[in-house]
Amino acid sequence: MKSTLKWGSVCLVIYFVFLIVKLPAIVVLPKLQLPPDVKISGVSGTIWHGHAQRITYQGLPLENVNWSLSFLSLLLQDINLQLKAGNIRQTEQIALNGQLQISADNIQASNLQAYIPADIAMMSLPLPIPVQAEGRFKVQLITADYDYSTGCQTLEGQGQWLNAKVAGVGNTIGLGNFNATITCQQQQLLLTVKEPNSLGLDAQVKVAANLQFNVTGRFKPSTELPKEVHQAAQFFGKQDSKGYYSITF
Repeated sequence: MKSTLKWGSVCLVIYFVFLIVKLPAIVVLPKLQLPPDVKISGVSGTIWHGHAQRITYQGLPLENVNWSLSFLSLLLQDINLQLKAGNIRQTEQIALNGQLQISADNIQASNLQAYIPADIAMMSLPLPIPVQAEGRFKVQLITADYDYSTGCQTLEGQGQWLNAKVAGVGNTIGLGNFNATITCQQQQLLLTVKEPNSLGLDAQVKVAANLQFNVTGRFKPSTELPKEVHQAAQFFGKQDSKGYYSITF
């Protein structure tokens, strides 16, 4: 009798382990406390190694998303996962690869690399004139900690606008590459662009927790750029004594 109970208990434990290992992602995800702006569709696989056709956050779409989830983090009601999305060779898609930890209060990242098409990113910027942009923004975050309510806690990274282009009258104007540093300042995300670049751009972009932008800086387009670039620059007002236009919005 004892032997029967013993083997019955072992079989029951194995059965529950099997259920946990094979736990479908589509059953678990709706029960997690994800941020309200996160939308997930086309879910398959298990909660530990899963796939989603699309995940959107703040209106930004991630296609072909794959993840590996830590069992221990789920017990602690955090989501600690290795995330890979998009295809780096598909320039019209957002591509992402890195480590994320998501809780009900904040999101943390480490060794995260992302490529964002410039046209998608530009739609989020409050520019004074419409800009049709090409190229991709590349973001490399060494470490990041962002609280949903209070904003940026810690952040260390680099950003680039690769093969930057804007639409001209009947043609496309190449601007080269732009480099930036990404940090936190007073709980705001701070992106700093420095010269040299073809626009002679020195600027800071601050993003608050409510995603409101504040941009300050100056720029002086290179004399090698087409005349229409210099004409468009006049929308920003008059040049100073050194030939720079001010940016404030």
